[in-house]
Amino acid sequence: MNCRQCDKGPSVFDVRHNVTVNAVYELPFGPGKTYLHDSGPMGKIVGGWELSSIATWHTGHPLTVKMGLGGNIVAPGTPFDGLAQTYLLPDGNDQTDQRPDLVPGVAIFLPGGGKNNMPLINPAAFQAPPVDSNGNFTRFGNAANGSARALDIWQVDLALMKDTKLTERFSMEFGVQAFNVFNHAQLGDPGNLTLDYNPPSLGSPTPNNLRVPGDFAVITNTVNGLGTNTGTGLPRQLQFMVRFKF
Repeated sequence: MNCRQCDKGPSVFDVRHNVTVNAVYELPFGPGKTYLHDSGPMGKIVGGWELSSIATWHTGHPLTVKMGLGGNIVAPGTPFDGLAQTYLLPDGNDQTDQRPDLVPGVAIFLPGGGKNNMPLINPAAFQAPPVDSNGNFTRFGNAANGSARALDIWQVDLALMKDTKLTERFSMEFGVQAFNVFNHAQLGDPGNLTLDYNPPSLGSPTPNNLRVPGDFAVITNTVNGLGTNTGTGLPRQLQFMVRFKF
């Protein structure tokens, strides 16, 4: 068995970068502050406000393009006619995911890909490994695990909070929280990353372009688009809260 094809370990593309920035700013209004520091009712209204934010960004998941060998060999008059395409592999193993070849000099990503139903990955950047005169693959594909990436993800959350002391024992906290305040669409991973093998005519030892399914590398959901209504990756949400402390 070819170990490179079976390797499930990390590649150089598996490294993900994450950045999180937190900021808290106490507004300069109210008693003891620079502006509007009246200690009366006005001070209670304008004082005690605090603005905070959390900004997160991380690179997309590693994506691996696969070569589908789900069809049958078409070779009339030969012992191979009707056998599964996996018999064309150098070791005939049908228990591993197969990867195609990378086409040198062809960009893996499409300009503007991943949005508006445009495929994220360029199918023309891949082709089947070469075959011999009998239609058997002469080697395994050279496209690595994680040779592509999903789109980057980022989100900014804001919160405006106010803590007002009502008496010596009681205080009230009021807040407005905005999650994904810029309403940035955070797209998920493509659903289908498999190109189907379409064998060349028997006796033609040239690489063959793979058949491209209509949904190849098309993104149809958001990061948190599986029916949930909490967490990151959702459209902008506003939340109001009041809390009494004693």
